[in-house]
This record gives sequence, C-alpha cells and structure tokens, in this order.
Amino acid sequence: MRARRSPPSPGLGALAASTPAGRDRLVDLVRAASIVVVALGHWSMAALEPRHDGGLRVRNILEVTTWAHPLTWLLQVMPLFFFAAGFTSALALRRRRTWSAFAGGRLQRVLPPTLLFVAVWLVLSWVLVRVGVPAVVVDAAGDAAAMPLWFLAVFLLLAVLAPAQHALHRRWPWALLPVLPVVALLLDRLQGTCLAPLGYLNYVVVFGFSQELGFLYADGALVRIRRRWWAVATAGALGALVLLTGPGPYPVSMLGLPGQRLSNMLPPSVCVIAVGVVQLGVVMLARPALQRWLQRPRVWRATVAANTVVMTLFLWHITGLVLAAVAAYLLGLPLPPIGSARWWAEKPLWLLAAAVVTTGLVVLLSPVERAAAGRVHTAPPRWGGVAALLAVAGLTVVACSGFADPFQRSGVALAGQQFAPAAGAALLALAWLLGRAWSRPATTGERPGTGVGEPPGPGIGEPPPVSSSR
Repeated sequence: MRARRSPPSPGLGALAASTPAGRDRLVDLVRAASIVVVALGHWSMAALEPRHDGGLRVRNILEVTTWAHPLTWLLQVMPLFFFAAGFTSALALRRRRTWSAFAGGRLQRVLPPTLLFVAVWLVLSWVLVRVGVPAVVVDAAGDAAAMPLWFLAVFLLLAVLAPAQHALHRRWPWALLPVLPVVALLLDRLQGTCLAPLGYLNYVVVFGFSQELGFLYADGALVRIRRRWWAVATAGALGALVLLTGPGPYPVSMLGLPGQRLSNMLPPSVCVIAVGVVQLGVVMLARPALQRWLQRPRVWRATVAANTVVMTLFLWHITGLVLAAVAAYLLGLPLPPIGSARWWAEKPLWLLAAAVVTTGLVVLLSPVERAAAGRVHTAPPRWGGVAALLAVAGLTVVACSGFADPFQRSGVALAGQQFAPAAGAALLALAWLLGRAWSRPATTGERPGTGVGEPPGPGIGEPPPVSSSR
C-alpha cells in the first residue's frame, strides 16, 4: 500500500485569494504586526559598547536615554500577540477539540522551528568556545538570542490552560476581566520580598488577561462595544498608566532595566495590562479603517506572507542582530558613544543590517515552520498535554541557562538550581517525539493544528460572529 501524500502547499497568491469572505483579517494583521514591532524594538534598543578586554557587550539604549522610556508603551506589544493567540484558541476550542489535541496542535506548530533554533545555537556556542572566543562574549550573545524562548514558554503554558480558561469564559464571559488585574496587582507587591518567586505567576495572569480579551473578540463581544466606549476605555487605561508610573511606584519603561526596584516585565506587572488595553483600544477604534485597508490585495498578501514566517522571525531576529554585530566587530568598525549624535545618525544603518541578515535567515529557515503547519495532531488523551508541559519546562530551562557551553550549568537559577541548556534541549526533543508520534500530514480539506503564525487560508479558523462595528 502506498503512503498517503499530503497535498502541495498553495502559494501565497492562492492562499490570499482563497481567503473566506467572512474572515476577520484584523487578527492576522495584529499577529504579524506585533512580532514585526518586537523585532524592530529589539534592534532599535540594542546598543553595542566596546569592552576593556577588546570585546563587545550589548546594552539597552534605555539605560542612558530616560526620555525614550514612554516609547515602550508602544513597543511592548506582547499583549496584542497574546490577544491574537486567544482569538485563535477560542476558534479552535469552539470546534470541541480535546485538550490533548488542542495542546498537541499548538506544540507541533511551535516545536520544529524552535528545536532547530536551539540546536543551531547549542552547536554554535560549543564551537565558538572551543576555537578561543571568550566565554563572556559567547554568554552575552547566547543570553540575548535565547530571550524569545521566555515568551514561547508562556505561549505554550497559556495554550495548555486555554481549554479550562475558555470553559470558564463560556460560563461567565466577563468574570475574569476585573479579577485578573487585581491578582496581578497583589502579585506585584511580592517583588522584592522573600515571596518574590510567586510573582512570576504574573506571566500567566497578565498575558492570560490578553488571552481573555481574545476570547471576547472571538465571541463578537468586543466588536459590539460602541466606539465612544472604546475611546473612554482607552483614555481610562492611559490615565491609570500615567498614575501608576508617575506618582505610583512603577517605572515608566515597560521593559526590565538594571537598577529598577520594580519591574514591568521581569515579571510582567499590572502596568502591562493597562498598556494592552490602551493598545487594543487604539486597534478597535481604527478597526473599520484597518478592515478596509486589508481588503487591498497587496496589503492582504503581505499580511499572509508575514503570518507564514512569523515564528521564524520571532526566533531569529535577535540572532540576526548578533550576526550583524559580529560582522561589524570583525571589520573593525568604530563604535560611537551610546546615545551620541553620531550613534543616532548611524542607527538606521544598524537597523538595515539587522533586517537584511534576519531576512536571509527567515528565507533559509522558514520552510521548517511551514512544514510544521501542515500536520494534523492525533494524540490519545493526555499525551498532547504531557508533551506540551515537557516543552514548557524545556523552553524555561534553555531560556534561563542561555546558550553557553551546552553541558555546563549556568544562567538564572530555577528553584535554587542552575541547569545546563542541553537538559532543556533534551526535554524539547522528547516533547517533539511524543507529538510527532501522533501526528501526520494534513490531507485536502483537513484543518491542521493552529498555532503561532497560523497561515490564513481556506478552512483555517472561522470568522467571529459579528463583523461590523458600530
């Protein structure tokens, strides 16, 4: 008996042209735009500084330019990313998929490109150390490159929790919205105390709030809110943010910086909830215009293209910056003082260099992501969820340890222990093997498991019940 072949993947033009008429294209734009903004933000904030030993170190421009801290209210767009993820999760769960199939579907989309990323960096760091590159340089580059893994761990953890959260949402649709900010505020108060590790629950609480907003958007509830009330909500959230970061105890920057008594991102604080409401309010106010704009063939085709590579871009954009920095170092290019007029004048060239290198990486490596998107998860009960939890643990270990020597314990301690990145990679590989054992290529008409960067196309996702704003 011949093996069943999966149908060939449609091209971008066909994928864009065959989009269902009722599809809410705004979520696809929000998903893609949020990751593009993340990449641009990281490239913009990175500042190279020569070390006394002749090497380089990467600093954050926000450390020396406090006037730019309010800009992070625009650049910290992870709440919008998790809003889009919540929307996609709600549509998948509406089809009554089992917890195992749902979690496994997310896993099979995320893990293949992530495993490739982790494997490349572990091998690269091992080789660099052994050819004589200073360990401190490898550690700095590896720590920066591993940063996206934090959010992938949170993404998968929220995917594991999504069925329970969605069941609660179906019973009491608006119950969690007032509760989660209060919980986040209480957890914030633990920062700087002996109970500070409990504050990391805010990764689930804060971005779970964004996921809940995605559920409400999928129901059409957010679309039914009149525009003037969205204006009131946006202004109210902005006012709360000003109070929290002005007379209040929170820093203005929505990114963690050295020397802060409180952090808005390590772990996320209630301020990130306020930022998310402001950003979503702006999106909802602009929704009618954006929906019309997305009907233009070129705009929609670009949105489709971005969504098919969004995971690859998210994983590799910091690596692109690191490679550009290495090239500058090897060429002996002079580095102006951070924040100087010359530094700002040269910044567009650094952005261009990082974008060019990252584009090359995306073109080279995105086929892994697209191949992963075309598989159907068929795990028996529990195993898909078990694999997802293993992946969350593996991603957390690698994110904490960074890409230093693969078998050397290093980085941030978890439960008082440091781990070697190879241990996290082993957990990721085991999770992938469990998921791969119960998946197969999708056939014509089937809906593969959705995940980060779900490619818009026929049969994938469903439009929300309400498609117009008042």
